[in-house]
Amino acid sequence: MNIKQLTFASVFSILSFESFASMNISEYQYRAIIGSQPHSRCNTFPAPSNWQQYIDEALYRGLITTRAANWGRANGFYPIIDMFWQDVRAVCSAGKP
Repeated sequence: MNIKQLTFASVFSILSFESFASMNISEYQYRAIIGSQPHSRCNTFPAPSNWQQYIDEALYRGLITTRAANWGRANGFYPIIDMFWQDVRAVCSAGKP
């Protein structure tokens, strides 16, 4: 394998790594279902009053897509962003019906 092929393969594998991708609406909805279950991490603390700012922050950082952000606002689900890994760890309910 020559150096160009090796370099291309390395760059392609790094760029296609899942952690660089924004969370789409399907994944966001799936995580919202997981977060709504009784023993999820979302049920260990009350929903913040500024939950929509969590959505804005995740959208600004490119962690979620615009469609996922709009769905979250409409249905009352906000992302929990890990401050060390800078990714969405959970999607929790704000208690909005």
